[in-house]
Amino acid sequence: MFFKFPHSYVLYYCTLTIFCLSLISCESKNQKTIKRTQFTMGTLVEIIVHESNEKLAQNAINKSFNEISRLEKIMSTYLSNSELSKFNKLAKNKSSIPVSHDLLKVIKRGVYWGKLSNGAIDISIGPAVKLWDFNSEKPTLPSIDKIRNATNYINYENIIVDKNSVNLKKLGMSLHLGSIGKGYAVDQAINILKNEGIKSGLVNAGGDLVTFGLKSNNKPWSIGIQHPRKPEKIILSLDIKDKAMATSGDYQKYFMENKVRHHHILDPKSGWPQSHTMSATVIAETAMDADALSTALFILGDAKGISLINSIKGVEGMIISSKGSASYSSGFINLPGLSLEKLKETILKNKN
Repeated sequence: MFFKFPHSYVLYYCTLTIFCLSLISCESKNQKTIKRTQFTMGTLVEIIVHESNEKLAQNAINKSFNEISRLEKIMSTYLSNSELSKFNKLAKNKSSIPVSHDLLKVIKRGVYWGKLSNGAIDISIGPAVKLWDFNSEKPTLPSIDKIRNATNYINYENIIVDKNSVNLKKLGMSLHLGSIGKGYAVDQAINILKNEGIKSGLVNAGGDLVTFGLKSNNKPWSIGIQHPRKPEKIILSLDIKDKAMATSGDYQKYFMENKVRHHHILDPKSGWPQSHTMSATVIAETAMDADALSTALFILGDAKGISLINSIKGVEGMIISSKGSASYSSGFINLPGLSLEKLKETILKNKN
């Protein structure tokens, strides 16, 4: 999610949307655990590899971070000179605009998930996102009339892809890739690590993560999911190997007004934050898909959201409702290393 965070939110958000448990607890004689964290794409991005050749590892990590920076310059709406920002400006005057391979791939996948989720995820949500000034130190509620007007320009069906060009059919539309772009960047960073010869690693970008291989103690990566209201605690843990996981939560970026939480995950149909979900987690083959589907699951809520996840092969998910109840996809309970002990405790005591 390509956002700039106000300083007051950075620590809360980055104090572990997802915990990586015991990541550097063991080192063998032949392998070292090498870890680096940088603030990019509006969040903390962490790369961890297990590798005996430290020079090889550092070089691979450098290239992975360079790739993430390259993609941010393509897909960010915060950067005024990014390819996507330029695209949105050109879309006001030009019918069909050639785009790069990376931007085209993400847009096409965004449209795909828009159709499959019946608009629960919609990358044409740009006009509504622009009205919610979450980058401000003191964000305020946007005008109801302006939000209502913005929804007239949100419709993934009006995104037309023709070969390597994209056309926004309705004047006033703009794209925002916050629900899918960060996941794509994680996938590409993982590909760099693998291509450089790394056999075991993890990339975690503020809750969108991919692991591959085994840790130095020949055990899978153990991942914990953050408590929606107590960031220092986890609600469950599970093992992730050669898979992606993403969590969307109402605690990641928000402000309070009149004791109401207004967060950044907007319902494309209304332009307002969806209020019946606290967090949604999805395990999939790629971070791009997990990123998109965790957003869709969050917006749809437990019944419709879990139904969607159950309809997609190779995908599992969990949702925590605003009332503190947990719902799972059909195969979630059988995921490797899953521990639900913390979920037996009360999830929510204070709704705010």
